[in-house]
Amino acid sequence: MKAVASCPGSCGELIQGWLGDSQKLVSYGINRFSMAEVSLKETSKTGHLKAEEALRRTLTCFDLPSEVSSRLSLTINSDLPVAKGMASSTADIAATCQAVAAFFGKQISRDQIIEICLAIERTDSILFPTLTLFEQRTGSIREQSGWAPLFYVLVLEPNETLTTEVFHSTETDRLFYQQRKQFIEVHQRYQHAVKKQSLKFLGEAATQSAVLNQNILPKPYFSELLKFQQYFKWLGINVAHSGSVVGIMLETVEEIKEAMRVIQRSKLSEWYSKISVHHSFYGGVQLLEVGRNNEKINGCRSIQRVGENDDSTWLDETLAKAGVQNSAL
Repeated sequence: MKAVASCPGSCGELIQGWLGDSQKLVSYGINRFSMAEVSLKETSKTGHLKAEEALRRTLTCFDLPSEVSSRLSLTINSDLPVAKGMASSTADIAATCQAVAAFFGKQISRDQIIEICLAIERTDSILFPTLTLFEQRTGSIREQSGWAPLFYVLVLEPNETLTTEVFHSTETDRLFYQQRKQFIEVHQRYQHAVKKQSLKFLGEAATQSAVLNQNILPKPYFSELLKFQQYFKWLGINVAHSGSVVGIMLETVEEIKEAMRVIQRSKLSEWYSKISVHHSFYGGVQLLEVGRNNEKINGCRSIQRVGENDDSTWLDETLAKAGVQNSAL
């Protein structure tokens, strides 16, 4: 008896800054996932403390006794690096919520999952089906755009790590607040991109936000990367505003091979030791599998197998034709 769910990670944020009375952000998911499996087999602790807390909070959400958790095994299998700004914790937590709910035959809403995420930590907007402006601390602002743009992203990943808890402080809030006037322009460019459904304007907004973030959490070799972006006319550059990864936004698959070659032959490759190719993904939390047998826990049965995960075969085939392997290098 088991339930398996997945949630995509992200490559940082498109934009993040002070708007109104707090920080807001817009994230986008990528086809790189965390999977949570809940079963009856008793094992040792996973070491994923936030996911374990999500399990307990999901039980509470459905008025299930907390002692049930001692009979459950939680396994996290993730493709997402930890503490680099790729929403690994949010993905772990959200996938766990869905898996636990399904294990007990319960339906859990996106809003319920978001509330559990927010109770544990600041949260990205990767759970929404379209680009969404989100207040990451309380979730009080959730402005869905209705637009789910498809683009490619070259993820530049260094060895450097930085946890969300370490980054966010009164001082970083002050720095974001100081940039509030400049960020209004970034937000307006983002709104214009949404209105026109323009990848060009979206890339410009992301790049503007990344430039502002250099005064808060500077990325090594950013000026060189910006020159490449302008010369080769890539869509834009987006960064993890509280992490270490950088994304090169590309509109066509033909640009990928050239962009990879440029990065690998430059000094950037000395710092960004891993490069991987992905595309934007807005599937949110997905229930992949639920087993069925006659076992019960407090009268709750499991439910049937449901939807499948994102099939990225098309991306692999397209990249193969362009001579690019879709994996970390």
